Amino acid sequence: MTNMHVNSTGTSSDIIEMAHDAENFNSRLQLQPTLEPYEGMEFVSFEEAKTYYTRYAKNKGFSFRMGRITKSRTNGLIIGQEIVCSKEGFRAKSYAKGENNKPATQDETRVGCKAMIYLKKNEDRWNISKFIREHNHELFSPRSSQFLRVHRKKTKVQKKLIDVLDDSGLRPSKITSVLSTESGGIDNIGFSQQDVVDYLSQKRQKQIEKGDAQLMLSYFKNCQLRNPGFFYAFQMDVDGHLANCFWVDSRSKMSYKYFGDVVTFDPTYLTNRYKMPFVPFTGVNHHQQSILFGCALLWDETEESFVWLLSTWLEAMSGVCPKTIITDQDAAITNAVARVFPNANHHYCMWHIEKKVPEYLNNVCHEYNDFKNQFHKCIHQSVTVEDFESDWEAMIDKYGLQDNQWLQKIYYIRSKWIPVYVRNNFCAGMSTTQRSESMNKFFKDFLNSSTPLNKFVTQYDKALDARYNKEREKTFKTINSKPFLRTLYPMEEEASKIFTRKLFRIFQDELVGSQKFIAEKVEFSSDLSTYKVHEIYKEKPNYYVTFHIISNEANCSCHMFEFLGILCRHALNVLLKKNIFSLPSKYMLRRWTIDAKKEQVIEPTINQFQDGSYESSSTLLFNSIMIHSLGVSERGSRSQKHHDVTIQGFQKIIEELDLLDLKDSNEDLGNSTSEVIPKAFCNEILVRDPPVAATKGRPRTLRMKGSLELRNKSASVCSYCKNKGHNKRKCPNLNQTR
Repeated sequence: MTNMHVNSTGTSSDIIEMAHDAENFNSRLQLQPTLEPYEGMEFVSFEEAKTYYTRYAKNKGFSFRMGRITKSRTNGLIIGQEIVCSKEGFRAKSYAKGENNKPATQDETRVGCKAMIYLKKNEDRWNISKFIREHNHELFSPRSSQFLRVHRKKTKVQKKLIDVLDDSGLRPSKITSVLSTESGGIDNIGFSQQDVVDYLSQKRQKQIEKGDAQLMLSYFKNCQLRNPGFFYAFQMDVDGHLANCFWVDSRSKMSYKYFGDVVTFDPTYLTNRYKMPFVPFTGVNHHQQSILFGCALLWDETEESFVWLLSTWLEAMSGVCPKTIITDQDAAITNAVARVFPNANHHYCMWHIEKKVPEYLNNVCHEYNDFKNQFHKCIHQSVTVEDFESDWEAMIDKYGLQDNQWLQKIYYIRSKWIPVYVRNNFCAGMSTTQRSESMNKFFKDFLNSSTPLNKFVTQYDKALDARYNKEREKTFKTINSKPFLRTLYPMEEEASKIFTRKLFRIFQDELVGSQKFIAEKVEFSSDLSTYKVHEIYKEKPNYYVTFHIISNEANCSCHMFEFLGILCRHALNVLLKKNIFSLPSKYMLRRWTIDAKKEQVIEPTINQFQDGSYESSSTLLFNSIMIHSLGVSERGSRSQKHHDVTIQGFQKIIEELDLLDLKDSNEDLGNSTSEVIPKAFCNEILVRDPPVAATKGRPRTLRMKGSLELRNKSASVCSYCKNKGHNKRKCPNLNQTR
């Protein structure tokens, strides 16, 4: 494959006014009286005559089509045109047979109507030389004109409104509903919902003819012109078809600076006409909202594709690896993560593994009704590793599953998905790829399975804008309101001023819940004490909290702080017992605070992420400078004084850079994962549309059925006569006895 890698990094009121104009136009067209045609009637042009006869036909309730034409023998120009009723003549006999002698699927509409007009050109004018008024069929009411082809016309205003609504992600049914509301009723639109579908299909077909992938590449180039921090990369196959594509904007790169410690990605969502999996890199911000760190479209789901994607994404993020990455249990993804992020904590989605229990243990689930609950209890309610090991062995022995290969496999990888193992690592509270799936669900409002690539990326930007607007809304509400306090502890008031509202609610619930627990000292020394914490009037489950007397630190066996970053109710109970009413600063993670995005993030130096498999390049240096400049721009735009200081600083930096020896700028920066393509060359790149992607395994549109379902669909056995093929209710022997 060829790697291509580029780094540089109408208002609603007008639309409504235009829609009202369309409504008024339609109303005037219906109410305006139209004279009946007569022989000798003159028109300035043929178009004027056609418009007049269209209005006349609409008022009378019939449709028409163009008939025979007459051409001049001298110059070949049209000098006569016949306009006949749409029910004129009869269909040929062959039409009734259809293709391959099969019955025709369309109904007969022609009944031999003689109504018509004949337009003849005299010098520079057109006049009616023949007019037949009478029809031999029933005429329709003017309100039914929307069902007649010749009257189903869209005005320029209506087309503009359809385009705007389509760009906003509305489906044809919703677009028709808006047009109906703005036109004063569905009868006043002038066309049907199917006409909207056909209009959009023709529009998209014209775009595809220009080159779907080429239009997407052009859009990326324009994004770079508007936003220097925009980054994109793509791969082509040997025939020049687009294979894999990745892009990320500067806002996502800035968000990764602050919240890139935990990342999930899930390549299981199809959103485009080529069936290319949409792979969003998802994280969680300080409001516990899902945020994007870039996304990709992949042609296949092989290990090499994932390695290319993860390496490209890592380069876009200036070589900063996440601490934890959560994915599905997939061999190709697992190997790719191990190659690109060897030092990251790789966790599997717990929900996807649990979902496979009925598939691999169907017989056990059918025989033992309590097995699912027992499996869930073993996974989620074990407090310590020892508890899990004991519960697992007991479950295996109880149900006789010692030889089950699937259970052996998931037990072997238990450190990647069992809560008692993974809770030792910070995951921002995530144990599944639910963040990616919720992001996929969010994108469904903007995208669907028929979305072409060029529209996909534009709709993606709109969806991204909506996500960041939700973040700004939460920040505004946090700053401009105060939560209600539920205790008198000083640490609750402190937390309300530091944490974002969502995280404060979590801390508040833990603080209030701590009052339901009691702590008993079980071990102690001069600088360390261990407490057994359990609910009042309950002996189990027990949690063990280790309290450090000198540093006032409390570590709980539930590992909630290590996993989520919020102190648990068990540790809070011990702190309150030790008369510590102010929350230690260690337990106020900056990523959960109101000022999380004000933190000064230190960019890694070249030596910090040189590990042999990944080296620095000019792209990484550019990204690092770009991210810093975005932060400077944000601070420098606060006032005119801030602006002036920023500009002076830039001018001073430029002068110092110009004084540097030119040799310093030509030093070898190492090899990057992809070559940076000059802009002049980018303009010459021709990318062909991708073929339909070959998805992994079974078709995604089909749901895999378990053996229990398949068994139920097999031939039934009658409980009365014991014969197959029917049940007792339909048994012929039983009916005979009755």
